[in-house]
Amino acid sequence: MPVKTTTTGPIIKVSPLFDTEGTHLLSLRLPYPPSINNYYGRTRTGRVFIKAHGKQFRQEVGDLIRPMLLKTLDCRIRLWVEMYPPDRRRRDVDNIKKALLDALTHAEVYDDDCLIDDLRVVRGDVVKGGELTIHLFRLD
Repeated sequence: MPVKTTTTGPIIKVSPLFDTEGTHLLSLRLPYPPSINNYYGRTRTGRVFIKAHGKQFRQEVGDLIRPMLLKTLDCRIRLWVEMYPPDRRRRDVDNIKKALLDALTHAEVYDDDCLIDDLRVVRGDVVKGGELTIHLFRLD
């Protein structure tokens, strides 16, 4: 299993949980996202909006990742995610993907998340505060 840590920012190694086909572009530790259940809200008229926790997560991801980007990707992408939950409660790994993909799109990592051909999420050990480690590859 990868090393447990609570710091966010750049990392160097790709986890042994994944094979590494394609051109490795980036590996990065990110804060744990809000659940999709707490990401969106609705107004009385039914209009959907992103709640404060969702906006904060998007901002944090953008602040971490934008300085590392030379340009927005417009190629086919493989995105692998290591999920380290903040506690032992039951969690659906599918619940974190929307907030993460929305934050990466908002940070202009890629033009659109339709460019992702391979998206995998694996659950790691509990880490205080929770975190994600993402691995981004260009598919050749």
